[in-house]
Amino acid sequence: MYLPRITILTIAPSKGRPSIQAEINAKLGESGMDMKKLLLALFILSMISLTGCKPEGDTVTLTTQTQGRGVIHRDGSGSFPRGTLVDLEAVPDAGWRFLRWEGPVTEPFLSETTILMDRRKSVRAFFVPNSEPAITSAPGGFITWTERRTQGEADIEYIMLHAISDAAKNPRNPYNIMRIRDIFESYRVEAHYVIEREGTIYQFVPDDHIARHAGIGSWNNDPKLTNAMNRYAIGIELLGIGTRAEMKDVIDNLANMQIKTADRGYTEEQYLALEHLLQYLTERYGIPRENIITHKDYDPGRKWDPGELFDWN
Repeated sequence: MYLPRITILTIAPSKGRPSIQAEINAKLGESGMDMKKLLLALFILSMISLTGCKPEGDTVTLTTQTQGRGVIHRDGSGSFPRGTLVDLEAVPDAGWRFLRWEGPVTEPFLSETTILMDRRKSVRAFFVPNSEPAITSAPGGFITWTERRTQGEADIEYIMLHAISDAAKNPRNPYNIMRIRDIFESYRVEAHYVIEREGTIYQFVPDDHIARHAGIGSWNNDPKLTNAMNRYAIGIELLGIGTRAEMKDVIDNLANMQIKTADRGYTEEQYLALEHLLQYLTERYGIPRENIITHKDYDPGRKWDPGELFDWN
């Protein structure tokens, strides 16, 4: 059936439902529709009423995720009129606590915050166990050749992040923790902590001892830190491998080609363990977040780690 007078499907959405109803009434009066046409018009009106006749782009979606154990409470179901200010609350499970938000929220370090939905957005809430991180003794125990810091724990001002693997000799199985200890002993280097792929944190050196992880370098134009960061920093190694380009000067080309894609970069379990360990260390030693640096920050001319695949978020 052809309805030349029913053009309401092209009504500008900004006029809202009252204008739709008025136009239908006008069209009915002008055309002298018979009963079939009237029923069809009423059917169209009911469908518009049920769907809201909202144009594409009038609503935006919010995606929420969590890392750790907890939930996010929010207004609505996830779709909001553009310009809505949405309340968010991160609620940890028993034995866990809220750490921070990732995403464009107004207060990233408060469990209750808001987000302006002017476009499609996503946020993530991080939760960590409400306790000290589980730290496992290194295979073979503490490395014993290290020296105590000059002023003990009072010297601890920085945290330096690194990456380590056994890719040079075992590119197809680069993350055997016993091999990592062998590397430390062979090269006379070490870090205080190593975080393996499943998130287990191993401690190789006591915090109040110097670990030889930083080497030569400088930071923040501070002369006391030049070639001396070992005294002031806790070293954390993550079992990880950089991009092929980053590794080309670290291992030979054949080994670099044999590394599995899944073995490059870092795992979610490592990020969660690192967050927990950093929270614990920064609170214990009063280390500001800006004093968490990477090996590449300290020696950008020679060092790559933890590299492009490390997600600072």
